[in-house]
Amino acid sequence: MSIYDRLAFNSSDPATAATVSPYSSGVINQMAMVPPLLATWQQTDIANSSATGYFVNPVANVAQNIMILANTLNSTITSHNVYGTTASVNTAILAINSSALNIGTTGATFLYTTNRQSNVVGIGSDTTTPHYTTAIGIGKMLSYIVNQSDNVQNNSPIMGSFSSITIGNTLTSLYSTLTSLSTIFLNSIGSLSNVSNVSLVNAQALQNSVAQISTILTQYPAQDKQFFNNSQSVVNDFNVVNQFSHTGQTENLLFKQYIGTPKLLSRITT
Repeated sequence: MSIYDRLAFNSSDPATAATVSPYSSGVINQMAMVPPLLATWQQTDIANSSATGYFVNPVANVAQNIMILANTLNSTITSHNVYGTTASVNTAILAINSSALNIGTTGATFLYTTNRQSNVVGIGSDTTTPHYTTAIGIGKMLSYIVNQSDNVQNNSPIMGSFSSITIGNTLTSLYSTLTSLSTIFLNSIGSLSNVSNVSLVNAQALQNSVAQISTILTQYPAQDKQFFNNSQSVVNDFNVVNQFSHTGQTENLLFKQYIGTPKLLSRITT
């Protein structure tokens, strides 16, 4: 199977075949001068109708595992009305439950954002949350702009929209700690009562662990979204001012004698 085979041109039909004519030598030479459009593997994937499956969300599994464990903590504490043996432990348990409940929301937003950054979902109608295709395009354009304006010589104009998908190792380490502390806490709850005999040290450690994860799941999507929107604003402003670059004689006449504001005239005559 080749790419051309996929088209299924009906060459066996005389009427259809009669519409086909060979290229002239000039067209053939022109075709030969075009640089290769596809690598061999790209041709093969298109020919085999397998031009899919190229992207993966690198933080999806650990984020989902965190959400599952947080839900277990929340449902256990809530359904059994779990409390500790001291007021301090009770305070910690309430905080654990609050952060665990919050992870349900922050985790969903984190997954939504990273699925878009990973290009495993379509763009849809959301124009404010970075998506791989739009963030890459805007980031590349921004790289040229800030290189000339600020001498920026790194890839931060692109990576600023993608930080959420880069924290897999951090989340994995935090999830490991969360798992150990959650096991201690869940095992501390009496089988015939709703009393937890977890120590204050372990209760506060779990409280900090859940809160830290909740903060991270909130922080990174928020900063990626802000950076992406800032990038869009800069590129939009670039497009506005760029219309005044390389203008012709008639455009300058219109600006200077008819439609240009004093601000514009001060800019283009400097």
